[in-house]
Amino acid sequence: SGCHRKIGPEDCTKMLDKYVDMTLGDDPSFAAMTESQKAAAREMKREIKKAEPSYRQVHDQCEREVTRAEFDCAVAAKNPNEWEACIE
Repeated sequence: SGCHRKIGPEDCTKMLDKYVDMTLGDDPSFAAMTESQKAAAREMKREIKKAEPSYRQVHDQCEREVTRAEFDCAVAAKNPNEWEACIE
């Protein structure tokens, strides 16, 4: 069935970006920033995360193991705990 097929690299990037964005949303250093400053800071932190070897490893694992159903669940998650529950 379609729910068990693996997802592609673009979907893995979208799914992982959502997780990074959710975890960055709790960053207390963003509290005093304007919305445009917060967006720029999030983008910078996202790019730093993507440069880490662990990100590439997780991305590669995502392409090998994550199903369409897990992806759909993760991108609909409202917080990091829900996201993680989708993938386990």
